[in-house]
Amino acid sequence: MTVQTKRRVACPICASPARLYCRKDSARYYSCQACNTLFQHPMPAADVMAKYVDEEYATGAYQDYVRARDLKMLTFRSRARQILTRSGRGRLLDVGAACGYFVEAALEVGFDAYGLEISPVAISAAAEIARPRMKQGDVNHLVGQQETPFDVVTAFDIIEHVFDPMAFLESLTPLIRPGGLLVITTPDTGHALRYVMRKHWPMLQPLQHTVLFSRRSLEDALRRVGFTSVSIVPARKVLTADYLAGQVGTLSPAVGQVYQLGSRVVPAAVRQRPVGVNIGELMAFAAWPGR
Repeated sequence: MTVQTKRRVACPICASPARLYCRKDSARYYSCQACNTLFQHPMPAADVMAKYVDEEYATGAYQDYVRARDLKMLTFRSRARQILTRSGRGRLLDVGAACGYFVEAALEVGFDAYGLEISPVAISAAAEIARPRMKQGDVNHLVGQQETPFDVVTAFDIIEHVFDPMAFLESLTPLIRPGGLLVITTPDTGHALRYVMRKHWPMLQPLQHTVLFSRRSLEDALRRVGFTSVSIVPARKVLTADYLAGQVGTLSPAVGQVYQLGSRVVPAAVRQRPVGVNIGELMAFAAWPGR
């Protein structure tokens, strides 16, 4: 949790002093001067965030996700192969599995893969091969069932949404066997786009992103919880220029408008070609040694 004293706001990861970075809508983001974490203070109200997510689901957020299935599968197949080279085959759990696309990709390369997702709407959109392997609930739900630990636990684009990242990482540890692997992705505050765009950086999303990590703070958080052999690399996603512009345009309309003007002179075949790119995210691999 964010620490506040009478004199300062402190980083939720390393407790060092932080200063106001920017105001965005009604939110205030602070920047840690020691580890480059960006975080909201005060945190948004949980019920307001939940209402926002519910409204997104109701207006078809997962329909957009489903329409992008082909691109998502290209990304997840690449990640599944990347993880396989580090872990070997075994039981895998994808936390926050959405429509089960990564579960599907992990099955393709030989993992005994399962997914955990809180939204029944998302689970209903999973392919037939993945849907029976999806469980509805959160991490506490699985821990409460005394689930057999997994060889690999993945959590893509999740940790930046929680109020207490350290507690979230702690909650994953009972699900990982001794010697097992945790793989997470999250936005990178050290990426060049953050410095160029400042408050207009698309990763600053007041009703979604509460804590944003640097490479240093992510490694620090993992090691504080007890993970070892931490390796952090740029996370790549397979995107088209049109898809990326559409996603950015919803958060930064001015950027979207500039793209629309420029795209008129670019052939559709170029704009719609899938390319693996790093858009400002990290992928961390960390071993759980047991206690």
